[in-house]
Amino acid sequence: MKSSTSVGTRFDRTTAIRRVSVEPLRYAADLDESWASLRGVHGGYCSALLVRAAEESFPDRAVRTVATSFLRPTAIGPAEIDVDVVRTGRSFTTVAAALRQEGRVALTSRITMLRPVVGAEWTTAVASRPAAVAACSSFTPAPSIRHFEQAELLIDPETVPNGDAEDARIAGHVRPIEARPLDAAWLTMIGDWFPPSPFRRLLPPTGGVSIDYTVHVHRTLPWTPDLWLEGVFDAGTSVDGIALEHGTLATPDGRPVAETFHTRWTA
Repeated sequence: MKSSTSVGTRFDRTTAIRRVSVEPLRYAADLDESWASLRGVHGGYCSALLVRAAEESFPDRAVRTVATSFLRPTAIGPAEIDVDVVRTGRSFTTVAAALRQEGRVALTSRITMLRPVVGAEWTTAVASRPAAVAACSSFTPAPSIRHFEQAELLIDPETVPNGDAEDARIAGHVRPIEARPLDAAWLTMIGDWFPPSPFRRLLPPTGGVSIDYTVHVHRTLPWTPDLWLEGVFDAGTSVDGIALEHGTLATPDGRPVAETFHTRWTA
């Protein structure tokens, strides 16, 4: 069966999917143990699997927006992915993808895809930036949270998650652990990969459970050995047990690559 990814890197191997039927559009995947997280399997990784299925279904269109709702925890092992076409036109395609385990839907994503077009463009550099790479330090998480093995992070020392800060901001510089493009699937994953910003104010697991996660991909990038993406994630408000986190991923000169909105359970 055909896979939508190569087998060259760990990320590609662990996000490989296999088409099992055309009507309905259905894929098989194996949730890899290397993506074990604080609760189940890492949500950004699972969302990236749905991106892979959308790309496999419409290879001539680029994923631009992914809006995921997490319904229940996932577990290491086999999963099914169904892709329903909501609408496809000359420029846009919208699909609804769902990941199931043991017959139950664990997460769903509404994915907007776009064919190559020429349109108006402008870019404003992001205002919130991490400290310089030289001023940041390596991040060493608990060994049981394995998804942190999937990228390299230099964290801004002013944003280390300690559970008793007055802000909820995480910032730093991140890059893949292997040479591979920063494509839509990888950006979808990495937008949910940083330590949750509420961990600055709250002790885990409070503040780390995801409810909804949206990522918009402005642009993808080729891999270069000296490229670190800047990441800044800030949850300025938590009301009635739900915090809204806004994140940006940007090039070293502040050009936005992707933006995220994330609701997290703080009750």
